[in-house]
Amino acid sequence: MKTMNYRTRRIISVVFTVGVLTSVVCVGQDVPQGVNYKKATADINVKAKDALEQALSDNNIPTTFLSEVVMCGPILWNDLKVNNESLSKETTPLTLFISIPEPIKAEGRIFQTQEQRDKFWKAVMDQFPELRKGVVRPATANEIKFYWAQIPFDIEEPLFAIETPNGVFIVNLIMKKDTAVLFWIDRVDDLRKLKK
Repeated sequence: MKTMNYRTRRIISVVFTVGVLTSVVCVGQDVPQGVNYKKATADINVKAKDALEQALSDNNIPTTFLSEVVMCGPILWNDLKVNNESLSKETTPLTLFISIPEPIKAEGRIFQTQEQRDKFWKAVMDQFPELRKGVVRPATANEIKFYWAQIPFDIEEPLFAIETPNGVFIVNLIMKKDTAVLFWIDRVDDLRKLKK
């Protein structure tokens, strides 16, 4: 009888622990009302988070992580374009119409070739070395709103924030053949600063 009670308690304990761990992994972003947001499975988000953390900590250019077209949001592009003239000349402008609530026309950038993506990644890491030790976490509702205000398409996970001592970056990844690759990155800030 004691053995049965012990086993029963043990099974219940294991089931409870697995349930709690699963719910913690599955807890996603707090999606603001009015945002079109498609969640990914916990497995995809875990793989993507691992890939992002590995890319950030890699001292070399993570070419697999940068193997598709990469878009740079307007705040980060404003940070980078002053000191990286070659990035401006060799890449495609991305015109964004942001309504917050007054309309603002802003410029981001599209990096299409591997060489462009590699130069971009190096410029980001050189200007923001704190990203290497940043904490990758789910984006908050305000960070999701920041991203949503810039884009003309629905948000699809994997979506993360990278928190550093000097600020937060928003990163959207896509899955290509079970591998996470960078799609969009921006530094979170007040979009009204883009108004000229």
